[in-house]
Amino acid sequence: MENRMDESNKILSNPAISPRAIRYHLLTMSLALLCTVAGIVLIPLMLPIMRWYYSRYFKTLNVVLTTRELQVDRGLWNREEKSIPLEKITDLATFQGPVMRYMNLKGLRVETAGQSGSGGALVRLIGLEDTEAFRALALRQRDRVTEASAPAPAPEADAATPLLTEIRDTLIRIERRLGEPTKD
Repeated sequence: MENRMDESNKILSNPAISPRAIRYHLLTMSLALLCTVAGIVLIPLMLPIMRWYYSRYFKTLNVVLTTRELQVDRGLWNREEKSIPLEKITDLATFQGPVMRYMNLKGLRVETAGQSGSGGALVRLIGLEDTEAFRALALRQRDRVTEASAPAPAPEADAATPLLTEIRDTLIRIERRLGEPTKD
C-alpha cells in the first residue's frame, strides 16, 4: 500500500489477518466441490491450487483504519484499493455463518451512504483478528469524525423572533402600499 498518510490522518489500527481465514476458504470451496461428481474428482487437484491462491491473496490484503478513513487494499491478479471516508460509513456489520462459527472467525461488512450496487456491502472482510475490537474502534472514530464535522446548532427561536416580527411588519406595509390606488 502506498503511503497516503499525512499529519492529520494517522494510522489507528492495522489488524492482522488470521491464518484460519485460509483454512476457512479451503474448507468452503472443498464443501462446494463435494456437491458435484466432477468436483469430487477435482478436489485433489484443486486443493493445492486453492491453498496457493488464498495464501497469496491474504498476503495482499491490507486493512488500515486511520483518523479519517478506512483503507482496504487487496487482490492478487486484480488489485483493488479503496479509501472509505469514515463519515460515509453507515454501518460496520459483523456476520458469521456456521462454518465461520466452527472455525471461530467473523466477517465484517462495510456499508456506506450512497454506495453503489444493489444493497450489497461496499467491502466484505473475512478473517480479521479480533473483528469486534476493530469494529468498535472504527465506529468510535467514525462518531468522532461526524461529531467534529456536524453543523453548528440552529439559533434559538427566541433570538430570531424580533427579526421575524420586523420582516412581517415590513411585508404588511408593502402589501398595503401595493393595494392603494395610485394618484395621477
